Amino acid sequence: MTRGSKEVRLDAPVEVAWSALVSPERRRWYYRLAPDGEFAEGRTIRWLDAGGIPAEESEIVELKAPTRLVMQTRFLYAPAFAKQPPHTLTWEIARAGKGCRVRMSWDATEMVAGLLDSEGDNLLQALRLEHDAVAQAEIARLPSIGDITVQDVTPDRLADYWAFFDHDAFRDYPGWQSCYCMETHRTQTDEEWAVRTADDNRRDMSKGITSGTVTGLLAYVDGKPVGWSNYGETTRLNGVMHRFGLNAAEQQGVGSLACFVIAAPYRHHGVATALLDAALERLRARGVRVAEAYPARKQDSPQGNYRGPLQMFLRAGFEPYRETDRHLIVRKTL
Repeated sequence: MTRGSKEVRLDAPVEVAWSALVSPERRRWYYRLAPDGEFAEGRTIRWLDAGGIPAEESEIVELKAPTRLVMQTRFLYAPAFAKQPPHTLTWEIARAGKGCRVRMSWDATEMVAGLLDSEGDNLLQALRLEHDAVAQAEIARLPSIGDITVQDVTPDRLADYWAFFDHDAFRDYPGWQSCYCMETHRTQTDEEWAVRTADDNRRDMSKGITSGTVTGLLAYVDGKPVGWSNYGETTRLNGVMHRFGLNAAEQQGVGSLACFVIAAPYRHHGVATALLDAALERLRARGVRVAEAYPARKQDSPQGNYRGPLQMFLRAGFEPYRETDRHLIVRKTL
């Protein structure tokens, strides 16, 4: 078994942090998983996803409000993790000045420990964002921004890609921090994909940018990267083909606008539209005949717009093509 720990300081009282751990409101920062059960020693809590399917199960071993929570936990959302023995997860809260310090530690198999080590900081930053006014102010929308420029993500802009995804892309929802937009290009099975870490995705996307197999755009304001779009010929975007069950023969000559990520302070200032216009121009120049996009049918959060908002595509001349369970597929002839 492997031990490890992460911690974060909150500008909030101990009691607020404790409530964040053991109340139904935990779902707001904990991967949107809803707790089902009672937080009491000897009881079991299941963490349910939006479809009511258990993603995690925890037996409460020790509960000393408002400072200590110990659980025996199993991750259920992927077969590889479900096969692992339960791991011990300990939460400790201590007063620190006018706020508090939250520490998460674990004793787990190498596979689970690797995941917790990769995701732990993101998880604690999500907790801080939900319950710390200073953290919330750091990502407040700017009332105005400077001129927007869009650039291709060539190898010489790799450092800008890192800066954006390491620090700003998902600062308002750290639970997605590990993505690095690799989902658009995934070649792994669902089981293999579920166990990938942030380091895996950052490394492989960097290789794709360096080799030219990834076609991405960065939007800049005052020299700072503030937005990203992942696009390209659909048949080359394995993750898009897999996610939407697309047939390669039907996608010949089609290009996809797969992803739009805008830093929270720069949203609703036209950054995504500037990225869309640039992507369409580049697809047209490559001889692509049709552009395709995948806006969500229902928006439940700003982050849920990462496929791009429907109204943006309609304004750009896209028309409904077909529907899936959660998305509309819209197309525009170039």
